[in-house]
Amino acid sequence: MAVCYDVREFLGHANVTATSRYLQTTPVRLVEAMMTRSLRVLILLVTVSASAVAQSTTPDTVHEPRSGTPFPVSLTPPGGTTPHWIMGTAIRQRTIFRVKIYAFGLYVNPEGARASLSPFTGVALSILERNASFYRQLLDLDFAMTLRLVMLRTVSGDDVAEAFDDVLRPRMTRPLTDTNTPDESVALERFRGYFDVDEVRKGTEIVFSCVPAGRLVALVGGDERPPIDSRTLCRALFDVYLGDDPISGEGKRSVIAGFPALLVAAEESQSPLGDANREP
Repeated sequence: MAVCYDVREFLGHANVTATSRYLQTTPVRLVEAMMTRSLRVLILLVTVSASAVAQSTTPDTVHEPRSGTPFPVSLTPPGGTTPHWIMGTAIRQRTIFRVKIYAFGLYVNPEGARASLSPFTGVALSILERNASFYRQLLDLDFAMTLRLVMLRTVSGDDVAEAFDDVLRPRMTRPLTDTNTPDESVALERFRGYFDVDEVRKGTEIVFSCVPAGRLVALVGGDERPPIDSRTLCRALFDVYLGDDPISGEGKRSVIAGFPALLVAAEESQSPLGDANREP
């Protein structure tokens, strides 16, 4: 039986416990430093051996600490050939009882990200995470990005569809871009159809990936969904997590933790050792 929640508790205005807050007894900045170092090590190691990671049958992983959910360091989007690299993870939970709803991670095309974000090379995370220009550049969709969600609770398909509609529709009707067309309502209806199932069960993996041209491809529970050509929908989807009014400010900061390392990784001659979150 599906466990149903108010749609706002799934995607709307409920609290997200970000990765950087997973130990309440640990000073926030210390945890952030630990996570940044962990992601930096992983990104540098992937830089050294990207092809090996992409071809591995047991890819390296990081765990979202609060839920223990594993995330592969590299992930090839549906229909794609170029692995995307993880930048950070966070967790979504209900506000009152802190019931975990889903864990999520942000992935990017590394070469595209480096080219688009080169002006931010060398900027510290503590500055980058509050830099409005950086987030605007992310939402320009100049390079491919991917979101991976893993359900930690069973939720009805209708509630998932309604929850996404609740946060996407206002973003698609306001002037996020100058590309809004009457067809965007059709795109949103097609997106809702991704969840035309009785329930989205605990453990279900949901993957959304957008390329610069504005094509959204998706997997739900391992099943590929029909692509949707809508730059406005792609922009709105990532705006939910990275925009001016994200579903969580903490989650927004957490999922960009790997960018400083990504932007300098090509300049590193050696990979540091001792990453506790990396698994063989």
